[in-house]
Amino acid sequence: MSQTELIAGLNEALNRELSTIIRYMLQGSMIKGRQNQSLRAMYREEVTDEIGHAQYLADKIVMLGGTPKVSPDLTPPPDDVARMIENDLAKELSDVAHYKKLADLAEKTGDIELKMQMEEQAADESRHADELRRMI
Repeated sequence: MSQTELIAGLNEALNRELSTIIRYMLQGSMIKGRQNQSLRAMYREEVTDEIGHAQYLADKIVMLGGTPKVSPDLTPPPDDVARMIENDLAKELSDVAHYKKLADLAEKTGDIELKMQMEEQAADESRHADELRRMI
């Protein structure tokens, strides 16, 4: 395991977060109907949280001697609200797994602060997944 592998994993996480910011911003704008206002509000609130995750990741990549590489997924979100939620739930669960992997890599390099932050971000994404499950 090398520092290069850790930086690559952090860049992947950064792009996942940037993709989520874009997707949630668009979905928060696309959702209509009185019955969906709580979902719309949730997406809009989560954008701020995801920006914090992305900023941490970009800063950490630089601190480790890397360069943030930006290539978010710009696939338009689905129009159907149920499909939005299902798609986002799958992505959140994938993010949890990725953050757990990064926590393990950080521990192997001896970066305890990064390990703890990756575990916190995994927990945060898990909370997002739980919130999405409640919306189904």
